[in-house]
Amino acid sequence: MTLGGREGDRDRAKISVEIYGVHFAALLVFCWCIIIEMKSKRFFDFFPPPTFLTMPAAGISIESDALRVISFEEKHGHRTLCISAEIPLDKGAIVDGAIALPDKVLKALQKIHDDHGVRFARVSVPEEKAYVYESVIPMPEDGEIRDAVEFSLDQNIPITASEAVFDFAVIEGPFTNNDVLSVRVVVIAYPTEIVSTWVELLKQAGITPLAMMPESQAIARSLVPTDDKKTSLIAHFLKEKTVIAIVSGGFVRFSTTVANALDNANKILDSHEGEKIAESVELLAVRDEVKKVYAYWMSTGGAKSRKDPSAVKSLIVSGHVAHMSDVSDYLGKHVGVPAFLGSVWQNVFSLNDVVPTIEFEDSLRYAAAVGATFPY
Repeated sequence: MTLGGREGDRDRAKISVEIYGVHFAALLVFCWCIIIEMKSKRFFDFFPPPTFLTMPAAGISIESDALRVISFEEKHGHRTLCISAEIPLDKGAIVDGAIALPDKVLKALQKIHDDHGVRFARVSVPEEKAYVYESVIPMPEDGEIRDAVEFSLDQNIPITASEAVFDFAVIEGPFTNNDVLSVRVVVIAYPTEIVSTWVELLKQAGITPLAMMPESQAIARSLVPTDDKKTSLIAHFLKEKTVIAIVSGGFVRFSTTVANALDNANKILDSHEGEKIAESVELLAVRDEVKKVYAYWMSTGGAKSRKDPSAVKSLIVSGHVAHMSDVSDYLGKHVGVPAFLGSVWQNVFSLNDVVPTIEFEDSLRYAAAVGATFPY
Protein backbone atom coordinates (compact mmCIF):
# COMPACT_ATOMS: atom_id res chain seq x y z
CA MET A 1 0.00 0.00 0.00
CA THR A 2 1.39 3.41 -0.96
CA LEU A 3 1.19 6.31 1.43
CA GLY A 4 -0.88 9.15 0.00
CA GLY A 5 -1.92 12.42 1.61
CA ARG A 6 -2.69 16.09 0.90
CA GLU A 7 -1.61 19.01 3.06
CA GLY A 8 -3.75 21.82 1.61
CA ASP A 9 -2.49 21.82 -1.97
CA ARG A 10 -4.16 19.08 -4.02
CA ASP A 11 -1.48 19.30 -6.72
CA ARG A 12 1.37 18.23 -4.45
CA ALA A 13 1.89 15.07 -2.44
CA LYS A 14 4.39 14.49 0.29
CA ILE A 15 5.41 10.87 0.50
CA SER A 16 7.39 9.63 3.45
CA VAL A 17 8.98 6.30 2.74
CA GLU A 18 10.92 4.35 5.34
CA ILE A 19 13.03 1.71 3.64
CA TYR A 20 14.81 -1.03 5.51
CA GLY A 21 17.43 -3.07 3.68
CA VAL A 22 19.93 -5.82 4.37
CA HIS A 23 23.49 -5.87 3.06
CA PHE A 24 23.76 -9.64 2.84
CA ALA A 25 27.46 -9.76 1.91
CA ALA A 26 28.53 -7.96 5.08
CA LEU A 27 25.51 -9.15 7.09
CA LEU A 28 24.95 -5.54 8.10
CA VAL A 29 21.49 -4.12 8.56
CA PHE A 30 21.00 -0.59 7.41
CA CYS A 31 18.08 1.74 7.16
CA TRP A 32 17.43 4.82 5.16
CA CYS A 33 14.56 7.19 5.55
CA ILE A 34 13.73 9.32 2.52
CA ILE A 35 11.24 12.12 2.45
CA ILE A 36 10.60 13.50 -1.01
CA GLU A 37 8.16 16.07 -2.29
CA MET A 38 7.04 15.67 -5.86
CA LYS A 39 4.41 17.00 -8.19
CA SER A 40 3.47 14.44 -10.80
CA LYS A 41 5.69 11.41 -10.47
CA ARG A 42 5.39 8.58 -7.98
CA PHE A 43 8.41 7.88 -5.77
CA PHE A 44 9.34 4.58 -7.40
CA ASP A 45 9.31 6.19 -10.88
CA PHE A 46 12.47 7.99 -9.76
CA PHE A 47 13.91 5.30 -7.50
CA PRO A 48 13.09 1.68 -8.38
CA PRO A 49 12.50 -0.36 -5.21
CA PRO A 50 15.48 -2.34 -3.90
CA THR A 51 15.29 -6.03 -4.67
CA PHE A 52 14.63 -6.87 -1.02
CA LEU A 53 11.15 -5.30 -1.37
CA THR A 54 10.23 -8.15 -3.73
CA MET A 55 12.18 -10.83 -1.89
CA PRO A 56 10.46 -13.78 -0.20
CA ALA A 57 8.95 -12.86 3.15
CA ALA A 58 6.57 -14.34 5.68
CA GLY A 59 2.88 -13.63 5.42
CA ILE A 60 1.09 -12.53 8.59
CA SER A 61 -2.68 -12.27 8.88
CA ILE A 62 -3.99 -10.20 11.77
CA GLU A 63 -7.35 -11.53 12.94
CA SER A 64 -9.43 -11.00 16.06
CA ASP A 65 -8.75 -14.45 17.54
CA ALA A 66 -5.13 -14.99 16.48
CA LEU A 67 -2.18 -13.95 14.39
CA ARG A 68 -1.40 -16.48 11.66
CA VAL A 69 1.99 -16.69 9.99
CA ILE A 70 3.15 -18.63 6.93
CA SER A 71 6.43 -18.72 5.05
CA PHE A 72 7.87 -20.82 2.24
CA GLU A 73 11.31 -21.90 1.09
CA GLU A 74 12.82 -23.43 -2.02
CA LYS A 75 13.74 -27.06 -1.44
CA HIS A 76 14.80 -29.65 -4.03
CA GLY A 77 13.50 -27.46 -6.83
CA HIS A 78 10.07 -26.94 -5.25
CA ARG A 79 8.55 -24.27 -3.06
CA THR A 80 7.69 -25.88 0.26
CA LEU A 81 6.10 -24.87 3.54
CA CYS A 82 8.66 -23.56 6.02
CA ILE A 83 6.68 -21.91 8.85
CA SER A 84 3.02 -22.22 9.81
CA ALA A 85 1.82 -21.04 13.19
CA GLU A 86 -1.16 -19.57 14.99
CA ILE A 87 -0.56 -17.28 17.96
CA PRO A 88 -3.81 -16.84 19.91
CA LEU A 89 -4.92 -13.37 20.97
CA ASP A 90 -6.79 -12.55 24.13
CA LYS A 91 -10.46 -11.81 23.53
CA GLY A 92 -10.89 -8.08 23.03
CA ALA A 93 -7.33 -7.44 21.82
CA ILE A 94 -8.71 -6.48 18.40
CA VAL A 95 -12.25 -5.11 18.21
CA ASP A 96 -14.00 -4.21 14.94
CA GLY A 97 -10.71 -4.27 13.09
CA ALA A 98 -8.94 -1.86 15.46
CA ILE A 99 -6.36 -2.56 18.17
CA ALA A 100 -7.93 -2.29 21.62
CA LEU A 101 -5.13 -3.92 23.65
CA PRO A 102 -1.81 -3.02 21.95
CA ASP A 103 0.32 -4.76 24.60
CA LYS A 104 -1.40 -8.09 23.87
CA VAL A 105 -0.95 -7.69 20.11
CA LEU A 106 2.69 -6.68 20.54
CA LYS A 107 3.35 -9.76 22.66
CA ALA A 108 1.93 -12.00 19.90
CA LEU A 109 4.01 -10.24 17.23
CA GLN A 110 7.14 -10.62 19.35
CA LYS A 111 6.44 -14.35 19.61
CA ILE A 112 6.37 -14.55 15.80
CA HIS A 113 9.73 -12.78 15.70
CA ASP A 114 11.38 -14.66 18.57
CA ASP A 115 10.03 -18.19 18.03
CA HIS A 116 10.03 -18.27 14.23
CA GLY A 117 12.76 -15.81 13.28
CA VAL A 118 10.46 -13.62 11.18
CA ARG A 119 12.12 -10.28 10.41
CA PHE A 120 10.38 -9.27 7.19
CA ALA A 121 6.70 -9.78 6.44
CA ARG A 122 3.83 -8.82 4.21
CA VAL A 123 0.81 -8.25 6.37
CA SER A 124 -2.93 -8.77 5.93
CA VAL A 125 -4.89 -6.35 8.13
CA PRO A 126 -8.56 -6.44 9.17
CA GLU A 127 -11.14 -5.41 6.61
CA GLU A 128 -13.49 -3.38 8.82
CA LYS A 129 -11.54 -0.12 8.64
CA ALA A 130 -10.83 -0.33 4.89
CA TYR A 131 -12.62 1.68 2.24
CA VAL A 132 -12.79 0.06 -1.20
CA TYR A 133 -14.46 1.79 -4.12
CA GLU A 134 -14.35 2.17 -7.89
CA SER A 135 -14.19 5.44 -9.76
CA VAL A 136 -13.84 6.69 -13.32
CA ILE A 137 -10.93 9.14 -13.44
CA PRO A 138 -10.19 11.57 -16.32
CA MET A 139 -6.77 10.80 -17.79
CA PRO A 140 -4.37 13.71 -17.11
CA GLU A 141 -2.23 14.97 -19.96
CA ASP A 142 0.95 13.75 -18.27
CA GLY A 143 -0.56 10.28 -17.75
CA GLU A 144 -0.09 10.40 -13.96
CA ILE A 145 -3.46 9.76 -12.36
CA ARG A 146 -2.50 9.54 -8.70
CA ASP A 147 -3.43 13.16 -8.00
CA ALA A 148 -6.83 12.62 -9.62
CA VAL A 149 -7.38 9.48 -7.52
CA GLU A 150 -6.40 11.42 -4.41
CA PHE A 151 -8.92 14.11 -5.34
CA SER A 152 -11.64 11.43 -5.58
CA LEU A 153 -11.17 10.31 -1.97
CA ASP A 154 -13.24 13.13 -0.50
CA GLN A 155 -16.20 12.15 -2.70
CA ASN A 156 -16.07 8.47 -1.81
CA ILE A 157 -14.93 7.95 1.79
CA PRO A 158 -15.91 9.61 5.09
CA ILE A 159 -12.39 10.84 5.90
CA THR A 160 -10.28 13.44 4.14
CA ALA A 161 -7.38 12.59 1.85
CA SER A 162 -4.94 14.04 4.39
CA GLU A 163 -6.18 11.48 6.91
CA ALA A 164 -5.93 8.50 4.56
CA VAL A 165 -3.35 6.02 3.34
CA PHE A 166 -4.40 4.81 -0.09
CA ASP A 167 -3.39 2.88 -3.16
CA PHE A 168 -5.13 2.10 -6.44
CA ALA A 169 -5.05 -0.06 -9.56
CA VAL A 170 -6.26 0.69 -13.06
CA ILE A 171 -8.79 -2.03 -13.94
CA GLU A 172 -10.12 -0.68 -17.24
CA GLY A 173 -9.13 1.81 -19.89
CA PRO A 174 -8.23 4.16 -21.20
CA PHE A 175 -11.66 4.71 -22.77
CA THR A 176 -13.81 7.68 -23.75
CA ASN A 177 -16.31 8.81 -21.13
CA ASN A 178 -18.45 11.82 -22.08
CA ASP A 179 -15.83 12.76 -24.68
CA VAL A 180 -13.07 12.63 -22.04
CA LEU A 181 -10.30 10.03 -22.09
CA SER A 182 -10.67 8.19 -18.77
CA VAL A 183 -9.71 5.09 -16.81
CA ARG A 184 -11.58 3.04 -14.22
CA VAL A 185 -9.69 2.47 -10.98
CA VAL A 186 -10.30 0.49 -7.82
CA VAL A 187 -9.11 2.34 -4.72
CA ILE A 188 -8.22 0.98 -1.28
CA ALA A 189 -7.91 3.43 1.62
CA TYR A 190 -7.30 3.16 5.36
CA PRO A 191 -7.19 5.83 8.06
CA THR A 192 -3.56 6.84 8.50
CA GLU A 193 -3.90 6.43 12.27
CA ILE A 194 -4.86 2.75 11.88
CA VAL A 195 -1.95 1.94 9.55
CA SER A 196 0.55 3.87 11.66
CA THR A 197 -0.43 1.85 14.73
CA TRP A 198 0.09 -1.47 12.92
CA VAL A 199 3.44 -0.36 11.49
CA GLU A 200 4.68 0.86 14.86
CA LEU A 201 3.74 -2.38 16.64
CA LEU A 202 5.42 -4.48 13.94
CA LYS A 203 8.60 -2.41 14.21
CA GLN A 204 8.58 -2.67 18.02
CA ALA A 205 8.39 -6.46 17.61
CA GLY A 206 11.42 -6.42 15.29
CA ILE A 207 9.40 -7.14 12.12
CA THR A 208 9.72 -4.88 9.08
CA PRO A 209 6.49 -4.73 7.04
CA LEU A 210 7.27 -4.83 3.31
CA ALA A 211 3.60 -4.44 2.35
CA MET A 212 0.20 -4.19 3.98
CA MET A 213 -3.12 -5.14 2.40
CA PRO A 214 -6.78 -5.64 3.35
CA GLU A 215 -7.61 -9.25 4.18
CA SER A 216 -10.02 -9.50 1.21
CA GLN A 217 -7.12 -8.80 -1.15
CA ALA A 218 -4.85 -11.29 0.61
CA ILE A 219 -7.56 -13.97 0.62
CA ALA A 220 -8.23 -13.45 -3.09
CA ARG A 221 -4.51 -13.69 -3.94
CA SER A 222 -4.52 -17.09 -2.25
CA LEU A 223 -7.80 -18.59 -3.46
CA VAL A 224 -8.14 -17.29 -7.04
CA PRO A 225 -5.67 -18.67 -9.61
CA THR A 226 -3.32 -15.95 -10.80
CA ASP A 227 -4.36 -16.39 -14.43
CA ASP A 228 -8.11 -16.53 -13.71
CA LYS A 229 -9.84 -13.36 -14.93
CA LYS A 230 -13.38 -14.65 -14.45
CA THR A 231 -15.66 -13.28 -11.73
CA SER A 232 -15.77 -15.18 -8.44
CA LEU A 233 -17.55 -14.65 -5.16
CA ILE A 234 -15.57 -15.44 -1.99
CA ALA A 235 -16.94 -16.24 1.47
CA HIS A 236 -14.16 -16.55 4.04
CA PHE A 237 -15.31 -17.46 7.56
CA LEU A 238 -13.43 -16.06 10.53
CA LYS A 239 -14.31 -16.58 14.17
CA GLU A 240 -16.25 -13.32 14.61
CA LYS A 241 -17.05 -12.36 11.02
CA THR A 242 -17.21 -13.52 7.43
CA VAL A 243 -15.37 -11.62 4.68
CA ILE A 244 -17.36 -11.57 1.43
CA ALA A 245 -15.70 -10.31 -1.74
CA ILE A 246 -16.21 -10.06 -5.49
CA VAL A 247 -13.06 -10.76 -7.52
CA SER A 248 -13.18 -9.96 -11.23
CA GLY A 249 -10.40 -9.59 -13.78
CA GLY A 250 -7.86 -10.39 -11.07
CA PHE A 251 -8.95 -7.52 -8.79
CA VAL A 252 -11.07 -7.31 -5.65
CA ARG A 253 -13.94 -5.17 -6.91
CA PHE A 254 -16.17 -5.21 -3.82
CA SER A 255 -15.86 -6.44 -0.24
CA THR A 256 -17.88 -6.43 2.95
CA THR A 257 -18.04 -8.23 6.29
CA VAL A 258 -20.89 -9.74 8.28
CA ALA A 259 -20.72 -10.54 11.99
CA ASN A 260 -20.72 -14.23 12.93
CA ALA A 261 -20.10 -14.37 16.68
CA LEU A 262 -19.00 -18.00 16.20
CA ASP A 263 -18.06 -18.76 19.78
CA ASN A 264 -18.51 -22.41 18.83
CA ALA A 265 -17.71 -22.83 15.15
CA ASN A 266 -18.87 -26.46 15.22
CA LYS A 267 -22.43 -25.32 15.86
CA ILE A 268 -22.84 -23.21 12.73
CA LEU A 269 -24.12 -26.16 10.74
CA ASP A 270 -25.29 -29.57 11.91
CA SER A 271 -26.03 -32.41 9.51
CA HIS A 272 -28.72 -34.96 10.32
CA GLU A 273 -28.72 -38.27 8.45
CA GLY A 274 -26.72 -36.57 5.70
CA GLU A 275 -29.82 -34.81 4.38
CA LYS A 276 -31.33 -32.18 6.65
CA ILE A 277 -29.32 -29.17 7.72
CA ALA A 278 -29.99 -27.17 10.85
CA GLU A 279 -29.23 -23.53 10.08
CA SER A 280 -27.77 -21.37 12.81
CA VAL A 281 -28.68 -17.70 13.00
CA GLU A 282 -25.08 -16.88 12.02
CA LEU A 283 -25.19 -19.06 8.91
CA LEU A 284 -28.51 -17.53 7.86
CA ALA A 285 -26.96 -14.06 8.16
CA VAL A 286 -23.99 -15.08 6.03
CA ARG A 287 -26.25 -16.74 3.46
CA ASP A 288 -28.41 -13.63 3.15
CA GLU A 289 -25.38 -11.33 2.82
CA VAL A 290 -23.77 -13.53 0.17
CA LYS A 291 -27.04 -13.51 -1.79
CA LYS A 292 -27.22 -9.72 -1.41
CA VAL A 293 -23.65 -9.23 -2.69
CA TYR A 294 -24.34 -11.59 -5.60
CA ALA A 295 -27.50 -9.66 -6.54
CA TYR A 296 -25.67 -6.34 -6.22
CA TRP A 297 -22.90 -7.42 -8.58
CA MET A 298 -25.25 -8.96 -11.11
CA SER A 299 -27.26 -5.73 -11.22
CA THR A 300 -24.36 -3.24 -11.23
CA GLY A 301 -21.34 -5.15 -12.54
CA GLY A 302 -22.43 -5.10 -16.16
CA ALA A 303 -23.66 -8.69 -16.33
CA LYS A 304 -26.86 -8.91 -18.36
CA SER A 305 -27.25 -12.64 -17.72
CA ARG A 306 -25.45 -15.51 -16.04
CA LYS A 307 -23.79 -16.27 -19.38
CA ASP A 308 -22.22 -12.81 -19.51
CA PRO A 309 -18.40 -12.84 -19.06
CA SER A 310 -18.66 -10.51 -16.05
CA ALA A 311 -21.27 -12.64 -14.28
CA VAL A 312 -20.31 -14.52 -11.12
CA LYS A 313 -19.15 -17.95 -12.21
CA SER A 314 -18.33 -19.57 -8.85
CA LEU A 315 -18.47 -19.25 -5.08
CA ILE A 316 -15.22 -20.04 -3.24
CA VAL A 317 -15.57 -20.92 0.45
CA SER A 318 -12.79 -21.00 3.04
CA GLY A 319 -12.11 -20.23 6.67
CA HIS A 320 -12.63 -21.58 10.16
CA VAL A 321 -16.00 -23.30 10.14
CA ALA A 322 -16.35 -27.02 10.78
CA HIS A 323 -18.03 -29.16 8.10
CA MET A 324 -16.77 -26.72 5.44
CA SER A 325 -17.83 -28.96 2.58
CA ASP A 326 -21.45 -28.91 3.81
CA VAL A 327 -21.31 -25.14 4.26
CA SER A 328 -20.00 -24.74 0.70
CA ASP A 329 -22.78 -26.90 -0.75
CA TYR A 330 -25.38 -25.08 1.32
CA LEU A 331 -24.31 -21.59 0.17
CA GLY A 332 -23.96 -22.67 -3.46
CA LYS A 333 -27.49 -24.09 -3.45
CA HIS A 334 -29.00 -20.88 -2.05
CA VAL A 335 -26.97 -18.45 -4.19
CA GLY A 336 -27.45 -20.49 -7.35
CA VAL A 337 -23.83 -20.79 -8.53
CA PRO A 338 -21.33 -23.66 -8.32
CA ALA A 339 -19.60 -23.57 -4.93
CA PHE A 340 -16.44 -25.32 -3.78
CA LEU A 341 -13.80 -25.18 -1.08
CA GLY A 342 -10.81 -23.10 -2.06
CA SER A 343 -7.20 -24.28 -2.14
CA VAL A 344 -4.77 -21.92 -0.44
CA TRP A 345 -1.81 -23.70 -2.08
CA GLN A 346 -2.75 -23.44 -5.77
CA ASN A 347 -0.63 -20.33 -6.44
CA VAL A 348 2.26 -21.65 -4.32
CA PHE A 349 2.92 -25.26 -5.36
CA SER A 350 1.28 -28.28 -6.95
CA LEU A 351 -0.08 -30.89 -4.57
CA ASN A 352 1.32 -33.44 -7.03
CA ASP A 353 4.81 -32.28 -6.07
CA VAL A 354 4.47 -31.17 -2.45
CA VAL A 355 2.48 -32.59 0.45
CA PRO A 356 1.88 -29.76 2.96
CA THR A 357 2.19 -30.52 6.67
CA ILE A 358 -1.18 -28.84 7.38
CA GLU A 359 -4.42 -30.78 6.97
CA PHE A 360 -6.63 -29.45 4.16
CA GLU A 361 -9.45 -28.05 6.34
CA ASP A 362 -6.91 -26.50 8.73
CA SER A 363 -5.16 -24.83 5.78
CA LEU A 364 -8.34 -22.90 4.94
CA ARG A 365 -7.76 -20.75 8.03
CA TYR A 366 -4.46 -19.56 6.51
CA ALA A 367 -5.87 -18.10 3.28
CA ALA A 368 -5.02 -14.48 4.16
CA ALA A 369 -1.55 -15.34 5.48
CA VAL A 370 -0.70 -17.34 2.35
CA GLY A 371 -1.98 -14.59 0.04
CA ALA A 372 0.04 -11.99 1.92
CA THR A 373 3.32 -13.78 1.14
CA PHE A 374 3.18 -13.00 -2.59
CA PRO A 375 5.39 -10.08 -3.72
CA TYR A 376 3.77 -7.29 -5.72
